Amino acid sequence: MGAVLSTERLVLRPFEAGDAAGVHAVWNEKSFLRFAPVGFRYAGASLDLVLDWCSRGENFAGVERESGRLACHVALFGTDWTAKTTEIHYWTAVWARGNGFAVEAARAVSRWALTELGLVRVALQTDTRNVASRRVAESAGFVFEGVLRNASWTRSGRGDLAVFSLVPGDLQVNEREVRSR
Repeated sequence: MGAVLSTERLVLRPFEAGDAAGVHAVWNEKSFLRFAPVGFRYAGASLDLVLDWCSRGENFAGVERESGRLACHVALFGTDWTAKTTEIHYWTAVWARGNGFAVEAARAVSRWALTELGLVRVALQTDTRNVASRRVAESAGFVFEGVLRNASWTRSGRGDLAVFSLVPGDLQVNEREVRSR
């Protein structure tokens, strides 16, 4: 990948070795693990395994400009270049929660995927019990599509998945809403 994106408060860049401790801390944090899929293999992982993960795929480290600290993560995965679709995932470091960093990062990466990569759909699925993740999706401009019943299997048990998406037409609607304010 290698893309670097900028937002008002974040630099979204590939992960670096210095980010591993921050990733490791999130992956072992109680509220993160609550909604981690059963079989999530990185909880308790060594820093070497974290570094290996950080070097894969379209992972963005969201680094706060002001402090230089790892604030969040956004990844695109399951990209189907033939269908021009992808899925997005995000998390926020404990110290950075409640500050809108995940919204800012998810908005930037999804718009980049739709405008620069030429994708036509960015999907997002989150456990319906994960209220914070659902709020991020909505605040980032994703449109709620429905619920996949009993499709989530996390450490909190079996649950439903809320499905959201963002398509190019949504970007135009969001821009008109901002201009009309």
